[in-house]
Amino acid sequence: MGFFSKILNSFQSLRLNNQNAVRGYLLDHLLVGSMYAEQQSAYLNSYETGLNRSDIVTLAEEYWGIYNREQAIEVLQNLHDRNQDENMEIVYRAFEDSENYVDILKSNLPREEGLFEHYIDLFRQLNNTIPELMEQNIITDFSQIKKTKDSGWNYGRGAFLARCCYDLGYLSENELKEYLKKCHTDLKKYCTTWKEYTTSYIFGRAVWGGSNNSGMIQIANDLLTNDNSPLKNKTYL
Repeated sequence: MGFFSKILNSFQSLRLNNQNAVRGYLLDHLLVGSMYAEQQSAYLNSYETGLNRSDIVTLAEEYWGIYNREQAIEVLQNLHDRNQDENMEIVYRAFEDSENYVDILKSNLPREEGLFEHYIDLFRQLNNTIPELMEQNIITDFSQIKKTKDSGWNYGRGAFLARCCYDLGYLSENELKEYLKKCHTDLKKYCTTWKEYTTSYIFGRAVWGGSNNSGMIQIANDLLTNDNSPLKNKTYL
């Protein structure tokens, strides 16, 4: 999205589509992507994003390497599978056991070139992120994150990216609906409330190298409390 359209859209927070609004349980499925949608100033309540096609192409191609239907399906599947990453479980375990973390990481992480370093970097990032999120009152202790993991971040990005792929013609409406339903169903294995979802998204973004937590915290707050937000009166997923 262009710089000036970003500024313009920042004054039109929480964009809603009044022509093609999705309602009921289908809206719940759609809202799994609400954090990412709000980051991009997209519609929160419709299958179409409401973004300029050129902006969607840039996002799909430059940020996600998606140029066709096959790549779209591959990336969306990858995002959906990330919560089953057993190596991240090892990283979480090491974080909890400060006395034995070196042994836990060395004994259990894959030794393949690049992979070991990748998870060590995530472990270091976890050591920075958890105290920061506690200081910002986003979480009270690590047990909250151990439950939700970065599920909101993974399923949330997948849900919004699927809408972009739908806009580009890479997914049919039925395929989009099925994917959103699957994201919502699986997110519920980790998060019970929409508040947990937004917290998990903030955490995931921070651990994977995102900056400006305060901006994400503001987006989460708007989604949960703004009178115009479809999430305002929802508590449970």
